[in-house]
Amino acid sequence: EAIVRNLWLHWFPNKVTVRSASWSYSLWLGAVTASLFLILLVTGVLLMFFYVPSVEKAYWSMKDIQFAVSFGWLLRNQHRWAAHLMVATTFLHMARVFFTGAYRGPRSLNWLVGLALLLATLLLSFTGYLLPWDQLAYWAVTVGTNIAREAPFVGESMRFLLLGGTTIVQATLLRFYV
Repeated sequence: EAIVRNLWLHWFPNKVTVRSASWSYSLWLGAVTASLFLILLVTGVLLMFFYVPSVEKAYWSMKDIQFAVSFGWLLRNQHRWAAHLMVATTFLHMARVFFTGAYRGPRSLNWLVGLALLLATLLLSFTGYLLPWDQLAYWAVTVGTNIAREAPFVGESMRFLLLGGTTIVQATLLRFYV
């Protein structure tokens, strides 16, 4: 239990069974997801230097990143593919934990943290999907905020908070960018 509660000892225990270290048992999905997160962090910070979160300029700044910035196409595609892969590996990691029963016992708090991280991954992926601010993004915002509006009791307030008002405007793009 001390090893499970201590993150350092959990990652680097004194003894490791051959079965738990095998590729076929864990597929190293947690490490792959963490690596993808680091890629997203680095490429996201670099993309922040070139992206302009403005309704008038967002689409064209994406085009500039792709076609005018040196290796911008590579940077944007690395970020995009890492985001897609992170959603997939996070889901697969959580499925593996669930199907092997690794969420039981003293690791139940880890399971709840993992669920929160899965939800955060999905929400951040959605916000990144909207940043090109083209027709696809506009209608994704419309659908996403209308889904949020259907939540009982807090739906209208949540939609208002997400949009920054009652319509899709500059404040909406800025909120999803932040």
